[in-house]
Amino acid sequence: MIKSIKITALVVLITTCGLTNVQAQSNLSFEQGMSGWLTKGTHISIDKTNAYAGKNCVKIGPGYGLVMQHIAAVPLAIVLYTDYIKTSDTLTKAYTFVRFYNKAHKLLLDYKSGAINKTTYQKEGNYTETPAETAYMEIGVESDRQNKGFVYADDFDIQNNIGVPKTAHAPTCNLKQYMEPFWKGDTVYNETVLLYSVNGQRADGKLMYMPSKILSVKKFDLSTTYKQDVDYTTNGNIITRVNGSPINFKADTSFDRKTDLAWFNDQSQWVVVTYTHHDKWDGPVPAYKGNMMPRTIAKLKAKQPLKIAAYGMSITRGFNVSGYDAVPPYMPNYVSLFANELKKNYHDKNITLYNGGLPGSVVDWGAQYADEYISALKPDLVIIDFGMNDFWRYTPEQFKGYIETIIKKIRAKNPKVEFLLLSNMKFDPDYVLDSDKNKAWYLANMVGYSQVLKQMETKGIVNFDMTTLSDAIYHHKKAKDCIANPLHPNDYLARWYAQGMTALLSR
Repeated sequence: MIKSIKITALVVLITTCGLTNVQAQSNLSFEQGMSGWLTKGTHISIDKTNAYAGKNCVKIGPGYGLVMQHIAAVPLAIVLYTDYIKTSDTLTKAYTFVRFYNKAHKLLLDYKSGAINKTTYQKEGNYTETPAETAYMEIGVESDRQNKGFVYADDFDIQNNIGVPKTAHAPTCNLKQYMEPFWKGDTVYNETVLLYSVNGQRADGKLMYMPSKILSVKKFDLSTTYKQDVDYTTNGNIITRVNGSPINFKADTSFDRKTDLAWFNDQSQWVVVTYTHHDKWDGPVPAYKGNMMPRTIAKLKAKQPLKIAAYGMSITRGFNVSGYDAVPPYMPNYVSLFANELKKNYHDKNITLYNGGLPGSVVDWGAQYADEYISALKPDLVIIDFGMNDFWRYTPEQFKGYIETIIKKIRAKNPKVEFLLLSNMKFDPDYVLDSDKNKAWYLANMVGYSQVLKQMETKGIVNFDMTTLSDAIYHHKKAKDCIANPLHPNDYLARWYAQGMTALLSR
């Protein structure tokens, strides 16, 4: 949980002694009394006069008591729970917790809230990731042993394994084409373009290259192919929507351009364009660095088992890539594309990927819990991807210190591990207003993070500079062609991540 990320009020769950059975969540509002709940302590009862919702809540006190549910879980899953808690007076204290255990019932990690002592119901909660060896979790609330008053808790909600769709969707796009490096060859497959209308004019967008021939223009989900001169026209590398066409577009009025940190979501609003071209990429080109990663390359060449662990944030997990959002064409996230490409390039089927990306996470959380989330996996290669949630608060030197701590902790448990450090893509230039006095500092931090990660390159550590690369891409076409919202790449930009990382380790 991101530094014990609070939602507002924390939990009331409790455990009995010697508890080893794992159950599904049930009766979260105590409407069936204490059915499904595990308790510890003698002063626990159902209360019918202080319920937050429905007829019942649980009452703990005076003195110590604990109420909890014991829930099966899988490693590296995102979990979120919320509940409502109040106390009878401000001297009475309650604490919510989430605890993770392995199959042998060993405690792996314990997140506990600060004291809760509000006399009106507060929404509390925890949002976190299960450690690497998790088999089950305990989520609940307990009261302070010195309490003379009462703790009331009600209306729990537990979301387990967030982001994993109930039905897995196979990609409907051609992943072989999607992994053709954008800086090579003469064909671009399904480049995303957000057709954009300014001042009421016809919506248009810009392609990365000057097309020799447009092969197709399709809806983002690939379900519809649009017709040239009927739905769109082209002029050089500009594609323009014909008025009345069913093609999606956005107007300048669709975006907040007056508020600082303006947010939007453009998922699936792009068209995708496949075309041939003769001009060459004039931006930075990811170069092979396999000579700096001898153990990883040796394992790949020998087709030996290779464990890859990705550690980072929402971009790492895959937020807003179509596969994660469960929308067509269901493209996998960048770390999955990277691992799969290594399998193909080295004919090595023994590559295992673990994704420890926690949306919203910051680099100090990553440094604090590197052992629980990554060291326990005993990885051979670790992808470290922090920064997009850090530029608000940490200088490049502070950021570098946390990254060094992550590396040090993981190496202490596995001295042979190697690292791929990712420099973040740049956020949408429109996200922060020019009038924001901190804008220059934010931007300097992003560039500074990239610089310190480059400085850390040595044998066993390489850097992929997506900061400089994304800046070059945004100069060829607008940022909103490449991002789903101000802080997350869409399928197109995620492919640049995957292609670039692959280039570091494949000739």
